[in-house]
Amino acid sequence: MAASAAPIRLSVPGTLRYRGIAVRLVAEAARLVSGSARHDPKDPFANDVRDPFDMAVVSAFSEIFNNVAIHAYQRKGDGTIEISITPTERELLIEMTDHGTTFDIDGVAPIPSDLDDASLPEGGMGIHIAKTMLDEMTYQPGPPNQWRLRKVLPTDAVSNGRIDRG
Repeated sequence: MAASAAPIRLSVPGTLRYRGIAVRLVAEAARLVSGSARHDPKDPFANDVRDPFDMAVVSAFSEIFNNVAIHAYQRKGDGTIEISITPTERELLIEMTDHGTTFDIDGVAPIPSDLDDASLPEGGMGIHIAKTMLDEMTYQPGPPNQWRLRKVLPTDAVSNGRIDRG
């Protein structure tokens, strides 16, 4: 991992009500790595995530946050989610810790190979979505439960001069 800034930390109640706050922080941290701009840089509330890197990070993080709030804390909100975000020049590392119910990540059913629109399940896809969007995703059951989400900026994004560190 390249040189990084100090980790950005956030502690929020483990409920869906606080997901927006956490997602906005993750989106802004993704922008630090990708160098993407807000859709409207003059609007502090424009949290558009059109950049592929930003979108992948936000989508994956949202799925895992949902799983923690819904499954680990069973929608009761009686715990916290600790989030540590470490941006570097080329990647973003997000570590999440919760004290909710553990689960067996290896027991997540694989996606059927013959999946089509008619057989697409309405739920249970969050882990698959997150794994697809990230370069690395690990889960260590606790207590505490620990998630590690890592996304690397594609080399072509750096070589195309998209990143402005000023």
